[in-house]
Amino acid sequence: MKALSLLVMVLSLQAQASFMNNDGGQAFKFKFSQFQGEVYEYEIKANSKDDAYQKAAQACFDHFKAGRHVSMDFGQDIIDVCVNPRSNY
Repeated sequence: MKALSLLVMVLSLQAQASFMNNDGGQAFKFKFSQFQGEVYEYEIKANSKDDAYQKAAQACFDHFKAGRHVSMDFGQDIIDVCVNPRSNY
């Protein structure tokens, strides 16, 4: 059930991210923990830290999912990495 809750949160982030305006704002950098031998980094300009975080978490999930259908357990592993970035701003 926890995995389903986290998946719903990621999908919510995706919906919110689609309404974001990336034309201006402050620059944010996020670095996600190593997952399958790779550290993912993401940079974005956003009007708030929350907007930047939401977009970064979704980009991380999309990156590691890589357009594949993944199992619930593997999706949970991705979510665990993507909801806890280290940020430099």
